[in-house]
Amino acid sequence: MKHQKFSYIFIFFLAISNILSQEIKFYGEAKAGGIIIGQGKNIKAARLNEKPLIVDKSGTFIFGFDRNAKGSFTLNIKLTNKKTLKYEYEIEKRDYGEQSLVIQKKYIRPPKRELKRIKNETRIIKTARKKIGKVKTALYSAGFSYPLDSIKVTGNFGVQRILNNEPHNIHNGVDFEGAEGDSVYAITDGIVRLAGENFYYNGNFVLLDHGQGLSSIYLHLSKIFVKKNQKVKKGELIGLVGSTGRSTSPHLHLGVQWFNKRIDPMSLFDIKELN
Repeated sequence: MKHQKFSYIFIFFLAISNILSQEIKFYGEAKAGGIIIGQGKNIKAARLNEKPLIVDKSGTFIFGFDRNAKGSFTLNIKLTNKKTLKYEYEIEKRDYGEQSLVIQKKYIRPPKRELKRIKNETRIIKTARKKIGKVKTALYSAGFSYPLDSIKVTGNFGVQRILNNEPHNIHNGVDFEGAEGDSVYAITDGIVRLAGENFYYNGNFVLLDHGQGLSSIYLHLSKIFVKKNQKVKKGELIGLVGSTGRSTSPHLHLGVQWFNKRIDPMSLFDIKELN
């Protein structure tokens, strides 16, 4: 009987040991502009190089690589049994190409009378973004879906914009073709941090916080159906396609960031749901 009791204890110990040392599930792709979601049990902490990552109670965390990222990155995951899991990523520089557009001159060199307005709008957006990263829960764990019913990309992420034959800012989002009044949906669960109206560059737009530093922004809307601090669900109607702000025709500009890292929105849509 003593031997049998010892066997039960030993088997129980092995079962606990296997749980604590389990592998982590990963979603996404390690590339410039890419996002990685990790999920596992008994995770005490995670760190990408020197940056601590936010891990929620479900053991879910996220990190991303900026548009210009290249080189070596190391992910260290510390488990509650003090074991550390280590993952290495080698990111290659991406070539994004160029895109030429013709737009109104006032959106390249704004009139002096608009400079104060632009400065104030920039401050408003920066203030709203300061709240992103405060939510520790992975609201995005619902997975991701496209923001429009019909998807046709007209402006790729990361391209060098040539405006009226002059190089200008990098395009830090994806442009989707749309007709005036087409429905625009939240790509995943989130909290409205800003519902901006009639901004000089963005027009009417919505900024969503998806938790753990992940955010998305929807520009040039004709109408907005959500308010600041409102909680939204994946696929929920948040506005309508328009051509407000710096826009040449009706379309949706979708931008995604992980903290200040510029993320390719198209890298998210293969992650339909998390187990």
